[in-house]
Amino acid sequence: MTAERSAPVFELRDGSVRYGTGSVEAVSQVSVQLHRGEILGLVGESGCGKSTTARAMLGLVPLSGGTLLLHGEPVRRHDRRLRRSVQAIFQNPAASFNPKRSLLDSVAEPLRVHGHGTPAERRRRALAELDRVGITEQLAHRRPREVSGGQCQRAAIARATILRPEILVCDEPVSALDVSIQAQILELLAELRAEQGLAMLFISHDLGVVASLCDRTAVMYAGRVVEQGGALDIAHDPRHPYSVMLQDSVPSLDLAAARAPRVQPTPGAEDVDGRQLAGCRFATLCPSVTTACTTSSPPLRQIAPRHEVACVHPFPSTTPRVAAQPSNTV
Repeated sequence: MTAERSAPVFELRDGSVRYGTGSVEAVSQVSVQLHRGEILGLVGESGCGKSTTARAMLGLVPLSGGTLLLHGEPVRRHDRRLRRSVQAIFQNPAASFNPKRSLLDSVAEPLRVHGHGTPAERRRRALAELDRVGITEQLAHRRPREVSGGQCQRAAIARATILRPEILVCDEPVSALDVSIQAQILELLAELRAEQGLAMLFISHDLGVVASLCDRTAVMYAGRVVEQGGALDIAHDPRHPYSVMLQDSVPSLDLAAARAPRVQPTPGAEDVDGRQLAGCRFATLCPSVTTACTTSSPPLRQIAPRHEVACVHPFPSTTPRVAAQPSNTV
């Protein structure tokens, strides 16, 4: 499905999050736009700030800087509009449910909180929503510990979509599941996007999953977005050294295509917290670092249509330019 490129429905603009009284920001000046019918993948290693960004967009943690905008209008973290329009799916489905309540009761709970219908009407709607994601009425009466991880995640998706939100924030929703179940959940998310025109933020550390599901990808490192563009462009032709390192770390069964890592940091460089550096946060790991990289943090700049990189010395493109062909259509 091609996402509409109109004004974003949801946006984090120059968002920063600082925990405690420290001077180091967990997330620094991150801008994320979600358009109707679009899935944006947010990738990076553990601790890079992906989940903190998601929690800030959900209003679960306060911003120390920046703005949340819903349809271009600023919203505060406790704004009721945010609760109605933005819903979340988390990594551990069982932990996101009340263990003492049935799946049916938990899925119906958002309807009760927002004052929709009678108890009988809420029950009917919850059963219909569970059925839509593949949970039978028999399973609906079970508690989270009495169903599989995949079934529990399907119920979590039903709970997130029952209010018909415009935006879903999915924080590594398949990383705790078996590979075969992952594929089923990803297919379900794609179907929901197509049916409802949902905008989604999909957080993952798996470039392959992001490339198969998402329209665009933003790569985070040490609290900042270092590259963003089309999902296939980032997966097959990354330009920031960190994105290149992520691509080279993906295992491959094709031994003939295997190659040495293009980014080889010096021993001990991984122990440096990039958030403490005055310049580029990847400077200690980068093979192309210069003085310009250590004095100031490079902003995102466009290097190709809808492809931006925050790097003074980006990797050259490995994709040959193809001249546009004349259309045969009338």
